[in-house]
Amino acid sequence: MNSWIICCQGKKTAPLRLFLFAHAGGGAAAFRGWNDRIGDEIELCYVQLPGRESRLLEQPFSSMAELIPHLVDALAAHIDRTFAFYGHSLGATVAFEAARELRHRGAPGPAHLFVAACHAPQLPWPYPPMSGLETTQFLREVQERYGSIPRQVVEDEELRSLLLPTLRADVTMIETYACSPGLPLDCGISAFGGLQDHTVSRSSLDHWRAQTHGRFHLHMLPGNHFFPQLVESRLPEFISAELIEIVGTQQHEEHDRPLSGM
Repeated sequence: MNSWIICCQGKKTAPLRLFLFAHAGGGAAAFRGWNDRIGDEIELCYVQLPGRESRLLEQPFSSMAELIPHLVDALAAHIDRTFAFYGHSLGATVAFEAARELRHRGAPGPAHLFVAACHAPQLPWPYPPMSGLETTQFLREVQERYGSIPRQVVEDEELRSLLLPTLRADVTMIETYACSPGLPLDCGISAFGGLQDHTVSRSSLDHWRAQTHGRFHLHMLPGNHFFPQLVESRLPEFISAELIEIVGTQQHEEHDRPLSGM
C-alpha cells in the first residue's frame, strides 16, 4: 500500500487525476468535501506526507531536498494518466519541486500546476525565522501570521505534543528552502490568492509567471490565507472547470498538429 497517496474511491476510471498538496501541518483532511465538488472526469489523490493524520507517528521531513525524492518515488505509481497538481501554501512549493523532479527524471509531468497562497519559489522568504522559537512564542507567531491553529491544539498539551513537531518541521522546510536555478516548467500555472491575505501579496503571486513556458493566470479571491476553506469558496469547482478546459485544449492542439515530414 502506498501511504503517500490517498486516492478517492469511485473514480478509478476517470481520465484525469488531480494531486492535492496541503499547507504546513496539514494533510488530506484539508481537502474535506472537495471530491463531491470536482467533476466526474477527475479523480482526486491526496498527498499525505509523514507526520500527519494517518502517518502521525512517522518522522516528518524538515528539508525540501530530502522530501522530494521520496515523494516523487511514491507519485511514480500514480502518473499513468493525465494529471495535474494543486498545492496550498507550503504545498504549492512542494508541488512545484515535485514537478521539477519528474522532469529531471524524464518522467511525465503535470498538465497544469495550480498554486494558492504561496510566494513564487524564486523569491526570498520575507519573514524572520520562527521555527526555533519556544512553543508559546512559536504558536503565537504562527497564529498571528496565518491564524490557522485550532484553539483545542493551543489549549491541550497532549494534542500540542502530537501535532507541533510536524508543524515545526514544515515551517523549518519553508524557512530553509532555496529555489535552485532551472528552466521554467512546460506546463501552465494558475495562481490563486486571498484578497485579505496579509502574508502573500498579489505581486509575490504574479512572480509565478516566471516559472512557466505555458499559460499563466492569476486569480484573487475573497478571504485570508485559508480562503479555500470558506463556505462560499468555489475554488474546487473553478479548478475542475479550468483543468478540463486546459486538457481539452491540449488534446485538440495535439490532434491538429501536422505529422513531422508531412
